[in-house]
Amino acid sequence: MSRRRFWLSICVAILALLSLLACYVGYRVQQLLDEQHIELDWQRLSLSWRGLQLQDASLVQRRGGELQVQSGALQLYWLASEAPRYRLVAQDLRLSWQPAQAESEGASDSDLAGLLKTLSNTLPWLPRRIELYDVHAQLPCSSGRCTLQGDIDLRLLDDTLQLHTQLLRAAHRAQLQVQLLGLGSELNSPRQLQMNLHLDDQPQIALHSDLQAQADALQWSGELEITALQDMAWLAEWLSEWTLLDAAALPATPQQAGMNAQWQLQVPQAPPTVSELLATSGWLRVDAQLPQPWPLPGVGLVSGELALDLRNTLGGWQARRLNGHLQLDTRDAPWLTSLPSGLRPQRLQLHLAPLDGDANEVLGLQLNLSGQGPLELQADAELGLRQSPDWALEVRHLQLEARSKRLDLAGSRLDDLRLNLDLAGSVTEQQVQLTLADRSRLEVQRLRSAELDLQQAQATLAGISLSGAPGAPTLSGPLGLRTQRLHHPQLQAQGWQWQGSVNADAGSQILDGALLADSGLSMALRANNTSNSLNLNATLDELFLRAGNPLAQTLANWPPLMTLENGRIQGNASLNLPSGKPLQLKASLTGKGLAGIYDRSTLSGLDAELRLQLSGDRLRLDLPQLSAKQLDPGIELGPLQLQASYQASLQRPLAGSLTHQRAELGILGGSLSLAPATWSLEQPSQLLQLRLNGLNLQELFRVYPAEGLAGSGLIDGTLPLRLGGAISIEQGLIEARPPGGQLRFHSPRIRAMGQTNPGMKLVTDALEDFHYDLLSSSVDYDQSGTLRLGMRLHGQNPAIEKGRPIHFNINLEEDIPALLASLQLTDKVSGIIQQRIQQWMRQRVPQEPKE
Repeated sequence: MSRRRFWLSICVAILALLSLLACYVGYRVQQLLDEQHIELDWQRLSLSWRGLQLQDASLVQRRGGELQVQSGALQLYWLASEAPRYRLVAQDLRLSWQPAQAESEGASDSDLAGLLKTLSNTLPWLPRRIELYDVHAQLPCSSGRCTLQGDIDLRLLDDTLQLHTQLLRAAHRAQLQVQLLGLGSELNSPRQLQMNLHLDDQPQIALHSDLQAQADALQWSGELEITALQDMAWLAEWLSEWTLLDAAALPATPQQAGMNAQWQLQVPQAPPTVSELLATSGWLRVDAQLPQPWPLPGVGLVSGELALDLRNTLGGWQARRLNGHLQLDTRDAPWLTSLPSGLRPQRLQLHLAPLDGDANEVLGLQLNLSGQGPLELQADAELGLRQSPDWALEVRHLQLEARSKRLDLAGSRLDDLRLNLDLAGSVTEQQVQLTLADRSRLEVQRLRSAELDLQQAQATLAGISLSGAPGAPTLSGPLGLRTQRLHHPQLQAQGWQWQGSVNADAGSQILDGALLADSGLSMALRANNTSNSLNLNATLDELFLRAGNPLAQTLANWPPLMTLENGRIQGNASLNLPSGKPLQLKASLTGKGLAGIYDRSTLSGLDAELRLQLSGDRLRLDLPQLSAKQLDPGIELGPLQLQASYQASLQRPLAGSLTHQRAELGILGGSLSLAPATWSLEQPSQLLQLRLNGLNLQELFRVYPAEGLAGSGLIDGTLPLRLGGAISIEQGLIEARPPGGQLRFHSPRIRAMGQTNPGMKLVTDALEDFHYDLLSSSVDYDQSGTLRLGMRLHGQNPAIEKGRPIHFNINLEEDIPALLASLQLTDKVSGIIQQRIQQWMRQRVPQEPKE
């Protein structure tokens, strides 16, 4: 009996102890929940020796925000049948976390980290295996509140961590499997990470990483493989809810794309920073494939393959090998809109291959680039990239050929443009040095711009170099331009060439050289363009007209009746086009000893200087001096002296004002002159007072084709000269200068007429030796060229009636152009003048009407 009492007492004591222990555990659990501000509730509790089970359990924590967790069924096993023995299983889990207001106003990027920190502080006693099924989590994100739905399986076995997650979104799902080995207490213990990502049951990403201690560092090696990608638009849309990523702006998923990366790095044992990680020694190999065209924003459709081998042995990463074959479809690329249509390739192909035989720090590359479309492009290059200690690119050889059928550029059209560049040199961080070789040229079959038309134009670029700092290089060297035929309304069609040098940088561009036409016209030409203005300076090489007149063979508006056969001509011009200001132009042309023909007149000993000045809309022409020794339109005239200026507006260049300071022409021992005056060309006609002074009758009768006529005396007069369409003189007056002179007329034909006419006999007898004291005449000259003289002649013949006074009134009419033409039809004039006179005479003869 006492034995039974003993065991009964033992059982009661054990039960009492267990009750006390249960009460203490409940007390400690409640105390822990209170410390963590946790409220725990459930509907039913089932307890067994293997664990406990809660139905409709809920947990609320209000600390640094509010965390709510609800579970339809929660099972906690402390004696599970399989490892690990400590296990938590939850079904139909609902989680909602709302951070505190101050936290929610902060950066949303830290929301998930805050949740993990809360869970870490709240549940330090997490089981060794956690299985969560049918999880719905409401969490803060960039778009406000986002939902996660799926399953989680987390296991911790000894030093191994395994994670299996499944994310569900509509009809899609993502599966992540992670296994981490080597979770020992030692920092340098070996660790291994394996991760696999499946999207819609298709493998997408596989990662293998090993971390092992090696001396005083860690060796990190691994491999990352991305298999052929599927359509992941749903994944980008899901990520855009959690981040600031704009899913609509992302390109479509590259189809069938893949990548394989392998690496081995020596990293410090302490957790490295990003900069320390980039400076670690080791190697990295990357192989990427993009078989299907993929739209790269702002660039175009990209496809191809690329392989890269990187190594770091001297403190900096260097590419040791590069292989690639890339295609780019640019038909809809926005960056091409800034280029003219003729310079827009539609497809580009780039091939990269390594070159062997270089030093370790030099990456040798063979580059081939080709393009199809409006711009046909082909480039071949051999490059050497020195990557340490300072990078340098050696362009051993680069040959570029480009062709465009048609290029429309700034109002100009270029047909069949061809560019050939052959260059070599080097590029570093401090210096650029590239030079074009002999075969470098630019050819254009035809260039049309407004009134300009060039055919078979070519630019020779050999010897041009690009040198200086990479940010501000200078382009310099010899430059040659040539066109087989140039058409312009102001020029005669012929070939032109320019040979000189170019010197250009960001601040100014200078062309300096010589311009030569096939006609022989040449000039020194310099152009300087800056951000403020464009300056052009041209100096005409001295022309010796005895060898020919290049001006007449160059200028389309050269007077067709003007022929210069002797003398010299020089000229220069400067043009300034300041930014935002009116154009400024200055030019001068000087002739010395000029001789030649104008129309049916010869000229010789002509010296002249012409100056032109253009400022904005105002035009000014100055003739500081013009002199000629002789002009011969049929009679010899000269010398000629002229000084004049002309001003007008470019809007009405032929309606300006002409001012002459001096205008004087020698004529038959006398002169014709105009008093200084200013007259407007805007008027339909001008009336000028032409002064005749000292015309010698002896010289006049010497050239006048009248047989037996001679005389002496000086003639003065005033001739009102009207200019308007043609030259005319209205009511002019000429008079003999006192005391008069002498006239003698011996003509057998006229004397024979006087034998039968007493009145005519008196006239002929008197004019055989007539001493006049008065000779005056009215002068009229019409636009047809007819000269009419109404003469009054007073005097005597000493042999007639003892010299009694005789008065004559004589009316004369003469066709001056015909007279001058008849005077020129001699053997002394050139064949050109004879031809022009004969042609003029044929035009004056009226055509007989046809019967």
